[in-house]
Amino acid sequence: MCAPAMIVAMGVMSALSMATTAYGIKSQNDQAKVSAESASNAAAADYQAISAAAEQTNAAANAEALKMKRQALIERGRLIAAQSEAGFIGNSPLRELLNQRLKEQEALGALETNQANALAQNSREANKVFITAQSRYNDAKSRRVSGVASGLMIASAGMQGAASGYSLYNGLTKPKKVA
Repeated sequence: MCAPAMIVAMGVMSALSMATTAYGIKSQNDQAKVSAESASNAAAADYQAISAAAEQTNAAANAEALKMKRQALIERGRLIAAQSEAGFIGNSPLRELLNQRLKEQEALGALETNQANALAQNSREANKVFITAQSRYNDAKSRRVSGVASGLMIASAGMQGAASGYSLYNGLTKPKKVA
């Protein structure tokens, strides 16, 4: 026969155990949500940094190309002026102009290759950011406790709490044997 005090002890212990488990599950799910949001925010910041680096690479390459073209125009003008002043026309002056143009194109080609390589590296960095963000998001998602698992954990905690309440009641009400 169950005494009302035993039922109360079992109910209180069961309720406490269930509430504690539910709170722990909620905290774990909240932490997983914050981790997922953090992964998303970190990825957004990393993408902004990569985008800014790409813009800086392009701006620096464009400025350097403009500087090279300006210098090449100055050099061509110097060669043409020297030829005109000397009244010297022929293969040698043309060869100088062509050599100067060839050097200009080589320098611009190297600059474009360097720019393309830097942008390719930026693209690889963006892929790395995506993969890292996806991994962090999946990790956070895997730490969430599903509704079914939550229900089972809370029910199990309730049963354990009831058993603890029963043991507590028996421990308090049964006379102790003294040896």
